[in-house]
Amino acid sequence: MGIWEILGIEPTDNPAQIKKAYAKKLKVHNPEVDPEGFQRLREAYDLALKYTRNTKRNRMIEETSDHESEEESVPLQPPSQRYELANTDSIEEQPNYDPPQRLTLFDRFLEETTQEVASQEEIPIPHRYDFTESYDHSERSMNPDDMVERFFRRTQELYDHYHERIQLENWRELLNDEAMWNVGCHQLIDTRFLHFLEEHYHLPHEVWKLLDSHFQWREKSEKLVSQLSGRFVAYLNGQLNQTFTLRYHSFENRDDLDIEAFLEWRSDALFALMENDWETAQSYLAKAHALYALDPDLIRLQGEYFLRTGNKNRAFHTFDQLIRLDPDNIDAYLYRARLFLEKGDAVDAIKDCEEILTRMPELWDARSLLGKGYLQLGEWEKAQEVFQEMLSHNPSDIDAKICLTQIQSPFDRMTEPAANKQAKATRRKNLQALGLPGKLARFKQFFAIYTRRNIWTIIFLLLLHYAMFAVVSMKLEMTSEQMFDSLVNKFKPVHIKTMDELKQTPLGYQVEFTLTKASYIHMLRVYDKEKHPEPTAEFMPAARAEERDLLNSDTGYVSVGYLDQQAIIVITDYDHAKEIHDKKSITMQGTLKAIPDGEMLPVIVNALDKRKHPHNAVLVTDTYINAKPDLEEKGWPGSWLLGILAMISMLYYIRIIREIPKTRKALTFH
Repeated sequence: MGIWEILGIEPTDNPAQIKKAYAKKLKVHNPEVDPEGFQRLREAYDLALKYTRNTKRNRMIEETSDHESEEESVPLQPPSQRYELANTDSIEEQPNYDPPQRLTLFDRFLEETTQEVASQEEIPIPHRYDFTESYDHSERSMNPDDMVERFFRRTQELYDHYHERIQLENWRELLNDEAMWNVGCHQLIDTRFLHFLEEHYHLPHEVWKLLDSHFQWREKSEKLVSQLSGRFVAYLNGQLNQTFTLRYHSFENRDDLDIEAFLEWRSDALFALMENDWETAQSYLAKAHALYALDPDLIRLQGEYFLRTGNKNRAFHTFDQLIRLDPDNIDAYLYRARLFLEKGDAVDAIKDCEEILTRMPELWDARSLLGKGYLQLGEWEKAQEVFQEMLSHNPSDIDAKICLTQIQSPFDRMTEPAANKQAKATRRKNLQALGLPGKLARFKQFFAIYTRRNIWTIIFLLLLHYAMFAVVSMKLEMTSEQMFDSLVNKFKPVHIKTMDELKQTPLGYQVEFTLTKASYIHMLRVYDKEKHPEPTAEFMPAARAEERDLLNSDTGYVSVGYLDQQAIIVITDYDHAKEIHDKKSITMQGTLKAIPDGEMLPVIVNALDKRKHPHNAVLVTDTYINAKPDLEEKGWPGSWLLGILAMISMLYYIRIIREIPKTRKALTFH
């Protein structure tokens, strides 16, 4: 089989076509799966490139050698024949080939062999082309091909040194190379440079802008689609248009980090997110996180992954962490503001939007969120001002127009004149003069007729509710009086100021209290639904819970604070834990509960011991306050009897609701 058949193309002297065919065939002959097929493909590729170079040299010789006749010129032997001859003898004994341990993200088709073919009978296995290999250029003339090769050796050397690679001045110096001022060389470099960058793309945004200013890739984006992989073209456009950019200067002092592996996994995660491949994105994000967890761009990608996979609680925590790590990250504020609005927390969303607009006043996405925050709070005038400003900037902004229509309706209700009030008062006086009953009298009539028609249904419903109340009392092991007290207490919690008052309060009661010198101790109460089908609380450090991916809306945050010179355990939601962390004190409500037997107390005491926490010496160890409902409480299914009674009650409620219009109609005949 000849080299052109192996590559799957017609004979050509176009290197770009050969490289494109090689890249396509690499997907079929993976070196880790099919090393022999990859070896044959690689040999065919190298011989094809060598054939193109020899063909170009022959053309130059023919053009410049007018005194030589066509009969005296010796044609080159087609490489396909050389390949076939070589393989007839060596097909039995092929040398061992060790495939690379890890493929890069993109197909490698810029490699060129550095060895000449020894003879027609023996073709050595080509090695990876090394741009950094030293050559003695003094013995050869600097023709355009040599100048291009020297340019790419310099490029490879620059790229191989990470801390040099990220400096813009080094790339400016490279672009001032002699080859860039040679017209023929510049065209060759332009063709090969993007293929080089397709494999070596971990560069800062400012470097991409500098390269584009020399090669004008942005203007040739449609042409590049046919020459490069779609994934790389999307990445290139994102860098040039600043749709997304990744930073590289935060690793300058991290000599212990495998930077290339981290950058590879981080960019692979970005590509997977671009392609909506959530499983692959999660894998690469985890690998990059294991190497270096404090990179702001990696945390941003994690937040986008959680957001796009529907885990908005994890996304919120991730963007909140990103803001603490990188307070100038506008994207993080924008994401968090959107999540605040979805949670109904318009006040915090407005704060984030105002923070963004103090730095970027022309960011209209932030203005849109600001207006929606005012809309959610009912501050119609402020919302209207924001959206009108957006329309003055962009009259075709559909989102702003829709929001303005939502504002107009409440305005109409607020400004609607009471034109009919006088007419209604006159009508009421006329009805009274005619002896017709007023509203109160008609309501009494309605109530009497409705009760008479549905008396047995009402009595049966009351009995059903009493039975349901009794079932719940038995399930919770409480008397009717305790159940009633508990229900009343939910609306009027007990105010606690001292430990004596706390000890006198029955368990299960709602209490309102103020903690001082409080702190969040980085412990969580979590529920592993896969491990425990029934809701079972576990207490563990926050880092381990995050590692097991157990953070969600049911997670409780453990804090400890002082109440009347004694320390008490409190379990809160994220917002209260953040307030404790920020202010060191808090006033809140919760349910007084007994510390259960099990791992809760030992785990918390152990955490306090490790931190040498002063709370440990005066810790109350028999009760705690639960300000975050247990999953057991939220998910308590009751009993089968309670479910049956509830269904029967629902049927009777439907019946008495249907009786309302019938009673109103009957009232007209009385």
